[in-house]
Amino acid sequence: MFKLKGLHHLGLPVNDMERAKKFYTEVLGMTCAKVDVDIDTGGLYKEAMGHYPLTARLFMENGTDLVLFQRPKPVERGDFDDGTSHLSLELAKEDFATAVADLKNSGVKIMYEEHVRESGRSVYFFDTEGNYLQIHTPL
Repeated sequence: MFKLKGLHHLGLPVNDMERAKKFYTEVLGMTCAKVDVDIDTGGLYKEAMGHYPLTARLFMENGTDLVLFQRPKPVERGDFDDGTSHLSLELAKEDFATAVADLKNSGVKIMYEEHVRESGRSVYFFDTEGNYLQIHTPL
Protein backbone atom coordinates (compact mmCIF):
# COMPACT_ATOMS: atom_id res chain seq x y z
CA MET A 1 0.00 0.00 0.00
CA PHE A 2 1.35 3.42 -0.90
CA LYS A 3 1.48 6.25 1.64
CA LEU A 4 0.82 9.87 0.83
CA LYS A 5 3.58 12.24 1.80
CA GLY A 6 1.50 15.37 2.22
CA LEU A 7 -0.54 17.99 0.43
CA HIS A 8 0.81 19.20 -2.93
CA HIS A 9 -1.75 21.97 -3.50
CA LEU A 10 -5.46 22.67 -3.21
CA GLY A 11 -7.69 23.48 -6.16
CA LEU A 12 -11.06 25.22 -5.98
CA PRO A 13 -13.50 26.07 -8.77
CA VAL A 14 -14.76 29.65 -8.92
CA ASN A 15 -17.47 31.48 -10.85
CA ASP A 16 -15.74 34.87 -10.89
CA MET A 17 -11.93 34.81 -10.84
CA GLU A 18 -11.40 38.48 -9.99
CA ARG A 19 -13.92 38.39 -7.14
CA ALA A 20 -12.44 35.14 -5.75
CA LYS A 21 -8.83 36.37 -6.04
CA LYS A 22 -9.77 39.54 -4.19
CA PHE A 23 -11.41 37.51 -1.40
CA TYR A 24 -8.44 35.19 -0.90
CA THR A 25 -5.84 37.97 -1.01
CA GLU A 26 -7.64 40.86 0.71
CA VAL A 27 -9.77 38.94 3.23
CA LEU A 28 -7.65 35.84 3.93
CA GLY A 29 -4.25 37.44 3.32
CA MET A 30 -2.88 35.02 0.73
CA THR A 31 -0.35 36.16 -1.86
CA CYS A 32 -1.20 35.88 -5.54
CA ALA A 33 1.75 34.76 -7.66
CA LYS A 34 -0.03 34.86 -11.01
CA VAL A 35 -3.33 34.76 -12.85
CA ASP A 36 -3.19 33.30 -16.32
CA VAL A 37 -4.55 30.74 -18.75
CA ASP A 38 -2.97 27.41 -17.81
CA ILE A 39 -1.50 26.07 -21.04
CA ASP A 40 1.35 24.30 -19.20
CA THR A 41 -0.72 21.76 -17.26
CA GLY A 42 -4.25 22.50 -18.47
CA GLY A 43 -4.31 20.03 -21.36
CA LEU A 44 -6.67 17.59 -19.69
CA TYR A 45 -9.04 20.45 -18.87
CA LYS A 46 -8.89 21.60 -22.48
CA GLU A 47 -9.98 18.14 -23.59
CA ALA A 48 -12.87 18.13 -21.11
CA MET A 49 -13.97 21.79 -21.42
CA GLY A 50 -12.80 22.78 -24.89
CA HIS A 51 -10.41 25.47 -23.63
CA TYR A 52 -7.53 26.00 -21.26
CA PRO A 53 -8.71 27.15 -17.83
CA LEU A 54 -8.03 30.55 -16.33
CA THR A 55 -6.21 29.94 -13.03
CA ALA A 56 -4.88 31.96 -10.12
CA ARG A 57 -2.03 30.59 -8.00
CA LEU A 58 -2.17 31.81 -4.41
CA PHE A 59 0.17 31.09 -1.50
CA MET A 60 -0.36 30.85 2.24
CA GLU A 61 2.26 31.92 4.78
CA ASN A 62 3.66 28.36 5.14
CA GLY A 63 4.09 27.97 1.37
CA THR A 64 1.01 25.86 0.71
CA ASP A 65 -0.60 26.90 -2.52
CA LEU A 66 -4.21 27.21 -3.54
CA VAL A 67 -5.10 27.19 -7.21
CA LEU A 68 -8.39 28.79 -8.24
CA PHE A 69 -9.90 27.45 -11.48
CA GLN A 70 -12.43 29.54 -13.44
CA ARG A 71 -15.51 27.42 -14.15
CA PRO A 72 -16.49 27.20 -17.81
CA LYS A 73 -19.93 28.51 -16.79
CA PRO A 74 -21.11 29.78 -13.39
CA VAL A 75 -22.73 27.31 -11.03
CA GLU A 76 -25.37 28.61 -8.64
CA ARG A 77 -26.00 26.50 -5.57
CA GLY A 78 -27.24 26.62 -2.00
CA ASP A 79 -24.91 26.60 0.99
CA PHE A 80 -24.81 22.83 1.41
CA ASP A 81 -25.92 21.55 -1.99
CA ASP A 82 -22.50 19.88 -2.25
CA GLY A 83 -22.65 18.48 1.30
CA THR A 84 -20.17 19.58 3.92
CA SER A 85 -16.97 19.29 1.93
CA HIS A 86 -14.73 22.13 3.05
CA LEU A 87 -11.23 23.59 3.10
CA SER A 88 -9.73 23.90 6.60
CA LEU A 89 -7.07 26.57 7.09
CA GLU A 90 -4.80 26.74 10.13
CA LEU A 91 -4.23 29.94 12.09
CA ALA A 92 -2.16 30.86 15.16
CA LYS A 93 -4.39 30.92 18.23
CA GLU A 94 -3.51 34.52 19.10
CA ASP A 95 -4.95 35.63 15.73
CA PHE A 96 -8.33 33.88 16.03
CA ALA A 97 -10.38 36.81 17.42
CA THR A 98 -8.85 39.17 14.85
CA ALA A 99 -9.65 36.74 12.03
CA VAL A 100 -13.30 36.45 13.08
CA ALA A 101 -13.59 40.24 13.36
CA ASP A 102 -11.93 40.72 9.96
CA LEU A 103 -14.28 38.20 8.34
CA LYS A 104 -17.29 40.03 9.82
CA ASN A 105 -15.96 43.44 8.77
CA SER A 106 -15.47 42.13 5.24
CA GLY A 107 -19.12 41.06 5.06
CA VAL A 108 -18.28 37.35 4.84
CA LYS A 109 -21.17 34.93 5.32
CA ILE A 110 -20.31 33.16 8.58
CA MET A 111 -21.99 29.83 9.33
CA TYR A 112 -20.54 29.16 12.81
CA GLU A 113 -18.66 31.99 14.48
CA GLU A 114 -16.89 29.89 17.08
CA HIS A 115 -17.03 26.12 17.37
CA VAL A 116 -14.91 24.78 20.26
CA ARG A 117 -13.83 21.17 20.72
CA GLU A 118 -10.81 19.36 22.15
CA SER A 119 -8.64 20.00 19.10
CA GLY A 120 -9.26 23.75 19.11
CA ARG A 121 -11.52 26.57 17.95
CA SER A 122 -12.93 27.07 14.48
CA VAL A 123 -14.92 29.57 12.50
CA TYR A 124 -16.86 28.23 9.48
CA PHE A 125 -17.78 30.52 6.59
CA PHE A 126 -18.28 30.78 2.82
CA ASP A 127 -16.07 32.42 0.23
CA THR A 128 -17.53 34.61 -2.51
CA GLU A 129 -17.98 31.53 -4.72
CA GLY A 130 -20.00 29.48 -2.24
CA ASN A 131 -17.10 27.27 -1.13
CA TYR A 132 -17.34 26.23 2.53
CA LEU A 133 -14.22 27.17 4.53
CA GLN A 134 -12.94 26.72 8.07
CA ILE A 135 -10.25 28.55 9.99
CA HIS A 136 -8.98 26.36 12.83
CA THR A 137 -6.64 27.18 15.69
CA PRO A 138 -5.43 25.02 18.58
CA LEU A 139 -6.66 25.85 22.09
